[in-house]
Amino acid sequence: MNSSAASASLQKAESKDSYLATVATSPINILARRQCSYTPWTDQTHSYNSSNIVIMHPSAEGGMPHTRPGNIICIPAYYPESHITETLAHEAIHIDQRNNFAKWKGKLNEEGWFQINDSIIPSTIRNRCRLNPDTFWARFWAYDGRYVPLPYFIREDKPQLRDIVVRWYDMSEDILRSGIPTVFTDMYGSLPTSSMEHPFELWAYESTK
Repeated sequence: MNSSAASASLQKAESKDSYLATVATSPINILARRQCSYTPWTDQTHSYNSSNIVIMHPSAEGGMPHTRPGNIICIPAYYPESHITETLAHEAIHIDQRNNFAKWKGKLNEEGWFQINDSIIPSTIRNRCRLNPDTFWARFWAYDGRYVPLPYFIREDKPQLRDIVVRWYDMSEDILRSGIPTVFTDMYGSLPTSSMEHPFELWAYESTK
C-alpha cells in the first residue's frame, strides 16, 4: 500500500464511522490533539505480513495503534518492532469486536456488562472523556448494572491523549468515583488504566496475554 492508497482507505473508513468528525465536536479532544497529525506516513513499507495496515504519522492518536472500519489497523511510524506481534493481535480483537458486535455484546452481557445510552452520563462528565477510535462507536457500558468506566482527562486546561485516569460514573448515586468498584476488582483483579477504560479494551488485553 502506498501513501495515496492509505489516504483513500482512511477516507473510506471516515465515511463509515465519522470518527474524526466526532472528535471535531469535542473541544477537549481537539485540544488534546493539538500537536497530532492524523495523516498516513509517506513511507508505507512494513514487514508485518498484512495488507490492511496503514502506517500513520508518529503523532497520530498520540502514537497509539488503533483500528478503523474496513479492517484497517493503524500503526504509528517508528513503532517498536518488539511490540508489533502483541499489538497486531490486540488490534485484531478490536476488528472482530467491530465486525461481530452481537457476539461480543453477548459475552459482555454474560460477564455483567450492559451498554448504556450516552445521555445517561451527565454532559459535564461525558465531555471530559477521551475519544478512542476502537471504542467510541459503542462508547459507554455499565458493570454490575451500576458502574461506568470513563477515560477521563486529568487536566481540562492542557489535556494530553495519554494523560488520563479511569473514573467510574455511579449510576445509582449519580456521582463520579475515583476508586475502583470492589465488584470490579473481585471479578478482574488489579488492572492497568489501559485495560479498565472500556470493556472492549479489557477483553483485547486479556485475550492477548
